[in-house]
Amino acid sequence: MSQRTELRVDSNGPFDFQAAFDTLVAHRIEGLHQLTTNSWEFTRLEQIGDEAHLITVRLDHRGAVISSETQDEDVNSTVAQRVRHWFDFDTDLDPINQHLGADPVFAAQVKARPGIRITRFQAPFEAVILTVLGQQVSLAAGRLFGARLVAAYSPPPTHSGLRLFPAPASIAATTVDELRAAIGLTNARARTVHEVAVLFAEQDNHAVLPSREQLHQISGIGPWTLDYLAIRASTNPDAFPASDAVLKRTLAANITDNSVQRIQSWAPYRSYAATRLWALSS
Repeated sequence: MSQRTELRVDSNGPFDFQAAFDTLVAHRIEGLHQLTTNSWEFTRLEQIGDEAHLITVRLDHRGAVISSETQDEDVNSTVAQRVRHWFDFDTDLDPINQHLGADPVFAAQVKARPGIRITRFQAPFEAVILTVLGQQVSLAAGRLFGARLVAAYSPPPTHSGLRLFPAPASIAATTVDELRAAIGLTNARARTVHEVAVLFAEQDNHAVLPSREQLHQISGIGPWTLDYLAIRASTNPDAFPASDAVLKRTLAANITDNSVQRIQSWAPYRSYAATRLWALSS
């Protein structure tokens, strides 16, 4: 049996691990990852090179402790880099908090919770597919669709009971009708999923998010999806999905003046403003 390796990854400044874990819980997909709420642990398989590696990430106020089943330094270094990206550990929040904290909407929250960072999806293809599946449905319905997709198109589960997210080629190789039947989607939504898979399958590097222009050409992907992905699958600090239902409700509850001008005033950190508004709503 291989020995486990533990490595510490610290954030650049404060880290609100409860906000990050709440995001993971809200978007959990059965079969794709396991969450242990009393220890703030997140377990999943990660494809690195030709192999799948089981990792556990335990969040705390300093950052995270990563536990892996390999002692390969290159693999563990890659995992650490991914974790830093997932939880936005490298961002200096001081200028962001100073800017957003000047607005009464965020002042108390910034003071009480200065470490709210963006929690990102674990891979671009996974991000786009799960975002498409979650469009215009409840979080519960989006999670159900995601679990069905993983069960239908991922490799068999490992000894951990977890699966890798399906490869683009495996979904691109099926038909729209088969996707619709396997996941329970509308024909239009199944078509969007298929077109996303084809786009990624034709890319040399599946770890790169296609451009906004490429994604916008896909039927069924509009401004909300593009702005949401800019926050949770990219490193854009200044995106804001204004049509998001949760953001609209939270804005209505906290702003009485012109919300368009108010949102504009949060530039160039509107991605962090959106993240804080989502946290306010939970």
